[in-house]
Amino acid sequence: MATRIGGFPMAQPQSRGQHADKPRAEPRVRAMVRARLRDDLGERDMCIVDVSTRGLLATTARPPMRGEFVEITVGRNSLTAQVKWAGERRFGLSLRERVSIAAMVEGGAGAVALASSVGTARRRQSHWAALRDMPQMMGRIGQLALLSLAMLVAGFLLTELVTNSFAPMREAVLAR
Repeated sequence: MATRIGGFPMAQPQSRGQHADKPRAEPRVRAMVRARLRDDLGERDMCIVDVSTRGLLATTARPPMRGEFVEITVGRNSLTAQVKWAGERRFGLSLRERVSIAAMVEGGAGAVALASSVGTARRRQSHWAALRDMPQMMGRIGQLALLSLAMLVAGFLLTELVTNSFAPMREAVLAR
């Protein structure tokens, strides 16, 4: 029995063969999205059958070879992926960057690539720009600066106190 997604008839899930006992790393969303594939054999049409944020299952008349790096164009978006397995017509890809499942299912009309993480997005900024966007961190840096200054002043005063308290003894030793 076929279901419909986005007006397209969808086939029922097929058996995962030898990998049936392994759980998926991420949930998959069934789709029917046209895309372009570019590899060593050239450029050709492909159809994305299911997608997760880190990979996808696709079909084409001539699938790329396992291990090969390919470029996929979905709408106006270009993605880089590595072929993890290839069959007669189907193949699995591991994407270099995470993608929005919703944007992929809609055919890539908008941006499909997601930022890898907040840390990656912050690394793209300068360090000061990233700190400026985090007021708590700026407060902590201010506290550290004040504490360091206080310790420096305390160390100087302690040195002066010790030096001045031993001054009479030093004068007595030198007077001999």
